[in-house]
Amino acid sequence: MPPLSEELRAIADTAFGALNAGDLDSFLSVVSEDAEFTSMIAEVEGQTYRGHEGVRAWWNTVAGTFQSVRWELLEVEGSGGRGLARLRAVGEVGGIEVEQTVWQAARYQRGKLDWWAFFRAESDAREAAGIVRGQA
Repeated sequence: MPPLSEELRAIADTAFGALNAGDLDSFLSVVSEDAEFTSMIAEVEGQTYRGHEGVRAWWNTVAGTFQSVRWELLEVEGSGGRGLARLRAVGEVGGIEVEQTVWQAARYQRGKLDWWAFFRAESDAREAAGIVRGQA
């Protein structure tokens, strides 16, 4: 796996730490004001979230869907403003534990995420991020 940029590592550590701590303000600290992203949780609706208000709406959707959720960063690679991560979300919905492993493609600059999307297949995430296997 290619070397990981320090900037992307710091963003990932902050973002996933904040998600797991339920700390919206810390999460927003690594999201640009004009960020755009999609979520598998709301994919049926085909919704694209925008900006900090979009993050808040997504955050409330997750909180309303899961009684508890834990995000685990399994792999991350990237540099030059592009990143790719494999992650696992484990949560409880209606008293039943559900687990999903997904790929996330992202763009970032100046220490903040400005775009991200989730994918079921690594190849789709790589294509969206513009990261060729073995080259970040």
